[in-house]
Amino acid sequence: MNNKQLFFKDNSRLVNISSFVKNSNFKTAVFASENESSNASEENKLSLRLKELEEVNAQLKILMEVQTAKLDEVVATNAKFLSVLAHDLRSPFQSIIGALDLLQDGYNDYDEIQIETYINMATNSANTTLRLLENLLSWTSLQNTEKNFNPVKIDLHEVVLSEIESVSSSATQKLITLNHTVKPKLFVTADLQMVKTILRNLINNAIKYSYLGGEIIISAIGKDKCIEIDVIDNGVGISQNAQRDLFQHTELYSTRGTKNEYGTGLGLMICKEFVELHGGIIRIESEPGKGSKIRFTLPHSI
Repeated sequence: MNNKQLFFKDNSRLVNISSFVKNSNFKTAVFASENESSNASEENKLSLRLKELEEVNAQLKILMEVQTAKLDEVVATNAKFLSVLAHDLRSPFQSIIGALDLLQDGYNDYDEIQIETYINMATNSANTTLRLLENLLSWTSLQNTEKNFNPVKIDLHEVVLSEIESVSSSATQKLITLNHTVKPKLFVTADLQMVKTILRNLINNAIKYSYLGGEIIISAIGKDKCIEIDVIDNGVGISQNAQRDLFQHTELYSTRGTKNEYGTGLGLMICKEFVELHGGIIRIESEPGKGSKIRFTLPHSI
């Protein structure tokens, strides 16, 4: 009886142990299955992450190639500008030195007309050199516009008067009349030095391509959000083909003036950059033999 009971108990224990083992195996199998599933999920996540990183890497590679190409273009353009400027600075200096040498060697033998001719030659060359240097400084400031851009409220009337005065000697030498119709208290929100550079370059260009006894008019009219400024001359005019090249970044376009004045075309490129920095536009209306009108816009300040 006891043995049977013991056997029964042992048998019962065996049954319980078997059940326990089976149950444990089931739990182990379930755990293993969950673990395998978890590993598979982690592998999928890792695979997706690797694909994302590969895509990011590909995009970065493309961006790097684009930025490298832009940098190469900037370096090439800068080198070209510097080469052109170095050449153009040499020419007026040679004229200045040549005129002064002639005066020095034959001053006592020349009459007043000859002396005046050589003095004018040296003066014109000096003015050309000064404008080139001013444009070079302006072009340099373009390389760091965030630091140099300082828009303030400006009375356009006062700036126009100031710039007319600054170029009056060049106009006088060609008997050119400088007029304006800009009303007082016409305000713009702009960088003062940039506005002066724009006006100076456009007026000097008008003088350069005007005939003896010509006339230049600077006008301005207020619109809702901007001021339209026109610089008008009755000089040689510009062909349609030439107009397309004037504001190009890749090429510097310029022709000789009516008194053989020389330039690089850098001034107009700077004008375009400065105008667009203010959110404005610049364009040309011209025909050969009928003069030119260059219009640009600046933000209106009330």
